[in-house]
Amino acid sequence: MRIQRLIGLICVLADVDKITVQELADRFEVSKRTIFRDLDTLNLAGIPIISYPGIGGGISVIEGYKIDKKILSTDDTRKIFTALKGLKSIDNDISVNSLIAKLIPEKETDIFSQSEYVINFSAWFEDSIIHEKAIALHKAICNSHCVLLDYVSRNSREKRFVEPYKLIFKQSDWYLYAFCRNRNDFRLFKLRRIISYEVLEDSFEQRQIGNIQLEKDYTNNLFSKRNKRGSIKVVLEYDKKDEFEITQKIDASFFQEINSQTDTGLICFYTSSLSSVSNLVFGMLDKVRVVSPPEFYNDIKCRLKIAHGFYKG
Repeated sequence: MRIQRLIGLICVLADVDKITVQELADRFEVSKRTIFRDLDTLNLAGIPIISYPGIGGGISVIEGYKIDKKILSTDDTRKIFTALKGLKSIDNDISVNSLIAKLIPEKETDIFSQSEYVINFSAWFEDSIIHEKAIALHKAICNSHCVLLDYVSRNSREKRFVEPYKLIFKQSDWYLYAFCRNRNDFRLFKLRRIISYEVLEDSFEQRQIGNIQLEKDYTNNLFSKRNKRGSIKVVLEYDKKDEFEITQKIDASFFQEINSQTDTGLICFYTSSLSSVSNLVFGMLDKVRVVSPPEFYNDIKCRLKIAHGFYKG
């Protein structure tokens, strides 16, 4: 870790006129004492570092060590910074801090204010289960340790002995890309479907990975505004007071205007998987009412009869 910080210090010092020790300590998230030790090390290595005392002073290197700052455009820098900050939000490794310092010597606040995007993969809550899984599996990937998963797939629940390779974030979910020894092939495992996991002491040799094919997860593609071939139009009715809660499951762009007389509105969309929509809607029956199609309405009625039987007597 220290060698990465030393390289980062060289890049920063070579790219600025002057910088204070405190600014360096803040940038690399270490103490001023650590920065002073690193500067001594660089001096011993033959890099001529100059100290300017007093107000407006700081640390610098002689002109011969300056580098061209125009390799990356300002727009390039903003995009790199945004991506690195996103990575840092899920993995606060010191190497990410060093990389930010090496590639982006300007003040972070300036770059941040200019960026059009903010990427943050961290959880809203400190005790996020998904975040905990991601951190543990990332460590297993870095150490090439096998993992035993208790996993729920579409057809079964079983133990999977896997060699983890990559964490993938797509749309709104985290996935683990791993070689499954049970299936003798690479598989994609959604983290929210992992009941439990055990990082084993067993290590594995790296396999050749080709292009990762991300299969469509139709649970994230239930709704469409377009009437595609084979799709079914669904209409739901809801009360205005429940709008916010419903948007936790259905995008607000599918909402129609509220009827001012009844304080109700309609949700209209097309789907190619009525059964999947039925599963989702059944969990919101206190918030929405099925208007059409008739087969959807009848399916919900049948489910209600079954649920009533669970609590009968």
